[in-house]
Amino acid sequence: MKRFIVCNNCGTRVSGLLDQQVALDFIGKMNGELLLSEGQYGIDDKGDYYIFIGDKHHLTYHPDQNRMIGCCGPSPEGLPNLVCICKSETGREVTDCLTAHYITLYKNAAMIKEDSTGLLAEVLALPIAEETKYQYEILIQYGDTASVLKALGK
Repeated sequence: MKRFIVCNNCGTRVSGLLDQQVALDFIGKMNGELLLSEGQYGIDDKGDYYIFIGDKHHLTYHPDQNRMIGCCGPSPEGLPNLVCICKSETGREVTDCLTAHYITLYKNAAMIKEDSTGLLAEVLALPIAEETKYQYEILIQYGDTASVLKALGK
């Protein structure tokens, strides 16, 4: 079963589809190595979510460039540097050359959901416009799967 992470403020999906929860292992992951692979996620002891850099979705960088400070990219220390499309501060991207690369989504700003029917995964794989996919995705998240199924001719 696939999972995904949404913004607590507006409900927008802020991660790709995730299919494997893994233990977080920072040991030996330095110098720009990836902490996680595509589709993997981890949860730390504080309840924050960690995802692969490429699984970032509907997130942009914070307009305050001071939040992007690090040697060659943002370090793990500092204020949130990622914002949702609703402008909520949701997490921090870490891409400094001295650390592993990952995204942290804060538990107070995001929550995990399940694609229990597989319909979201099906919609995201369709060869249709991104705007239409997004509209179907919103309907699915608010429980109106009947409308999506009807639109897909099912």
